[in-house]
Amino acid sequence: MPLWDNFITAEIPEAGSGKWLQIINNSKQYCVEIKNEELVINRYHEKHSLQYEYLDLTIVGTDYGEWGGELKVIYADSTELFLKKCNVKSIFEYKGDLFFLEGLEHMYLNTGSLYKIEYDGTSISIKACLNLNECPISYFIFNEILYVISSENLFTITNENGTYKKNILFNNFPFSAFVPNSLVVYKGDFIIGMRGGLGRIEYANTNNVQYMRLKKIF
Repeated sequence: MPLWDNFITAEIPEAGSGKWLQIINNSKQYCVEIKNEELVINRYHEKHSLQYEYLDLTIVGTDYGEWGGELKVIYADSTELFLKKCNVKSIFEYKGDLFFLEGLEHMYLNTGSLYKIEYDGTSISIKACLNLNECPISYFIFNEILYVISSENLFTITNENGTYKKNILFNNFPFSAFVPNSLVVYKGDFIIGMRGGLGRIEYANTNNVQYMRLKKIF
């Protein structure tokens, strides 16, 4: 498991060059998460199913890309209820409410949305909150702000007087072809897990963007 100090700043190769293709075809994909307030970097393994425990429910989401997915709920008595046919990217709680992100990026398609899951202890329903117009890949909540990345952009989602809004912080990642997969905020930086290394965006100055690769060990 590599550490943050094992990564160094590297120039992003020109698109289509040999070095660029090496990264594109690199089987090593890194993902990031925060545990005990520390950055943890692991090898990324694609997951097609996730579940979230909420009150007396188990909420299950699946994502099989172009082959589809679904959102369903399992009650305490094992009864299952289908909620929506969609590719579920994340299920999470934010400011006292339960949400999920869904989306699909495949060939010419690039779509995604934010939904709220409403549960009163008996009945459950979903409510569309915001059309993102792109597929959300990962999210991170920091200082009560909801940050989301797609394959190309970093943005926030806010709720202003009942209206959800998407606010772009950085668009057109220079490393978008490296398939970003995860996002955290760590020591003043956005850190993005992806193929062949990590992306770094300064939290206070999103114009400062770097590609980080693992140091060569001789």
